[in-house]
Amino acid sequence: MSLLRRHVLLATAVAAAIIALCLYWPIRQFPLSFDDLLHIRLVKGVNYATVWLPTTNSAFFRPGLLLPVLFTRSLFAYYPAPFLYGLNLLLHALNVALLVALAWRLWRRWPRALAAGLLLACYPFSYQVVAAFGNNVYLVLLLLVLLALHTYLRALDKGGWWWPVTAVLFLVGLFNHELMVLFGFYAALSHWAYTGHMEIRVWHWRRSPYLFFLFAAAIYTLLYQFLPLAPSPHTANDLPMLTLLYLGQALVYPLAWLGARLLPDAAPLIITLSLLVCIIWTGLVVTRQPENRLALLLGWGWWGITAVLLFVTLPAYYILHGPRLLYLGSVGVCLLWAVLLDALFSWRRAGKLLWAAALGTMVLIGASFARGRVVALGNLGAPVAVMQAEMASRPLPEGVLLVNLPAWSAPVRQSFPVGAEHVALMGEHVFAEELVWENLNQVRPVRAVAAPELGQEPGYPYGLHVQSPDLGNPAEWASAGATVFINRVTEQGVTTEVSGRFLPADTAVPPLATWGETGLIAGTAVACQGEITAELTWRPAPQTGATTSVFVQALADDGRLLGQADGPPLQLRPDWLALSPGWLITDYRHIQTDGPAVPTTLLIGLYDYVTGERTPGVETNHQPLADNALRLPIQPCP
Repeated sequence: MSLLRRHVLLATAVAAAIIALCLYWPIRQFPLSFDDLLHIRLVKGVNYATVWLPTTNSAFFRPGLLLPVLFTRSLFAYYPAPFLYGLNLLLHALNVALLVALAWRLWRRWPRALAAGLLLACYPFSYQVVAAFGNNVYLVLLLLVLLALHTYLRALDKGGWWWPVTAVLFLVGLFNHELMVLFGFYAALSHWAYTGHMEIRVWHWRRSPYLFFLFAAAIYTLLYQFLPLAPSPHTANDLPMLTLLYLGQALVYPLAWLGARLLPDAAPLIITLSLLVCIIWTGLVVTRQPENRLALLLGWGWWGITAVLLFVTLPAYYILHGPRLLYLGSVGVCLLWAVLLDALFSWRRAGKLLWAAALGTMVLIGASFARGRVVALGNLGAPVAVMQAEMASRPLPEGVLLVNLPAWSAPVRQSFPVGAEHVALMGEHVFAEELVWENLNQVRPVRAVAAPELGQEPGYPYGLHVQSPDLGNPAEWASAGATVFINRVTEQGVTTEVSGRFLPADTAVPPLATWGETGLIAGTAVACQGEITAELTWRPAPQTGATTSVFVQALADDGRLLGQADGPPLQLRPDWLALSPGWLITDYRHIQTDGPAVPTTLLIGLYDYVTGERTPGVETNHQPLADNALRLPIQPCP
C-alpha cells in the first residue's frame, strides 16, 4: 500500500472512530445497571479456570462474556463503572476503525470506507450495545468477526500462518457468543467481494476456505445442544409479521425515519415502500455498475443471514426490546448503504454533493436518535447518582430505602414506525441490593418499595422496580436506620430527592414542641439563593392516623406567606412507616421562594389533610402554641 493510501486510510478510520467516541462519550458517567449487575453476580462464582466450563446457572455458554468482568475484579478488586464503560467506548471505536479498514481492503475507495465507518459509528439501534456494559459481548463479538475477516482476506493473499490465526479468532469468537457460527457466511461473502467472482468448491477447501468455517460452525451448533445449560428463556416467534417489519426497518432506517414523519401510523406501508426503493436502487446500480454486484451481495447477504437467524430463534418481544441484537448485522446495513451511496459519488460534481448530503443526513438521523437514547439512559440513572452522593458520608451499617425506583421509561415520541424505544435501568432478574452494593462498592441493607400515592402520570409509559411488597419492620431489615430516596417520573424525566432518614436514637431528649404524642426534637432552616432548606427531627407517635400531615410554611417579616412544603414526614404515609418506640425521623423540606421578600420565620405543625384541622400543639413548658404552630427562625445563607 502506498504512503498516500496509508494516510488516507488512517485519517478515515480515525475520523469515524472519533465521531463514535464523541457520540457515546456521556456513558462514562453511567451507573452499573440491568445486565451489568447480572454478569457481576455470575462472575462472583467463577475464576479464570472455571469460567470456561458450561453451567446450569446460565442458559448460554459464553465464557468470553464474563472475562472482562473477571479482569476488572482482578485489577481493582471491585467493578468501577467508568472503567467498564470506557471498555465499551474503546471497543465501539475499534469496531468502527476495523470496518473502515475492511471496506478499504475490499474496494480501495475512501468514500465507501468513510461512509461505512460513519454509519456504524452512528447506527441508531447500536445504542443499547454501547451504552450498557452488560451488552459488551456484542462489541467483542463484532471485534472478533472483523479481525477474523481481515486475517482471512490476508490469508487469501499470503497464506501461511494467517490461516491458523483466523481459526483461533473464530474459536475465541465461539466461546464469546454463539452468533459466531455465522462467520463462515460472512467470510464467503467477503471472499467473493474481494476476489470479484463467486466460486464454491465443496471438495477443494483451498478454493473455498470459508467452507471449513461453515463446517466447524455446524459441528459446534450440534455439540452446543448437549451442553449442561439452564433451559433457554426464549420461545418461538409469536408475532412474525411485526418482527419482519422491525428487521426490515433496521435495514432501511433512514427511509423509515422519514416515512414516520410523512405517514404516521402506517408502518407496513412505510417499510414495504422503503424496501422496494432499496431493491430498485440496488437493481439500478447492478445494471449500470455490474462490478458492484458482489459488493451489494455482501451488504444484503450479511444483513439477511443475521436477520434470518434472529427471526427463527427469538420471539418478537425480545427482538423489539433488544436492539443490541442488531449490532452484528448492522455491518451489512452499513456496507450496503456505503455501496449504494458510492453510486452517487461516481457522478460528477453534483453527485459528490448529493453523496455528502445523503451521508450527512443518515449520520444525523442515527446520531440524534442514539444520543436521545443515551440522554434518556443517563436520566434514568439519576437515582443512583443521587444515592452515591448522599451515602458517601453515611455510616456503613445505615441502609437504603428506594421508593418508586424506575425500572424503565420511554420518555420521547416514536422516532421510527416500529419498535419499543424504551430505556431500562432494572429488570426482574436484577435486585436492588446489587444496584446499591455495586455502585457504592458497599454492602448495606436495601429495600425497594412502591408508593402508589406518590406516582404521577407523565404522559408516556414507564415501569417501577418493586422488590418488596411493603416497607416491613425497619428494625428487622435496617437496624441501624436508613436513608429514604423518593423517585418520581415526570414529563421532564426521572427526578430523585432525599426525603430524610429514620434512625434508632435517644428519644429522651426534650422536644421543642409536641402535637399529641408526636414531638419535634430539633429543627434548622437556612435560606440560600431562593430556596429554604429545612431539617426537622421528629419523634413519631406510636400510632399516627393515615391522614396526618405536616405543614411547613415560610413567612416574611410582615407575616406574608412566601412558600410552603406540606406532607407527611419522609413523604411516606405515617401508618405505612410504622416505627417502633426508640426511633427518630429526620425530615428534609425544600421551599422555593420568589421575589425580593426575605423569609425570616418557618411555621411548623401537624394537621389532618382531609379536614384541614390543625393538631393542638404545646411548647416544652406545656404552653399552647400560637396557631398550633412552632415558629423556627430562618438563618441566612452562610
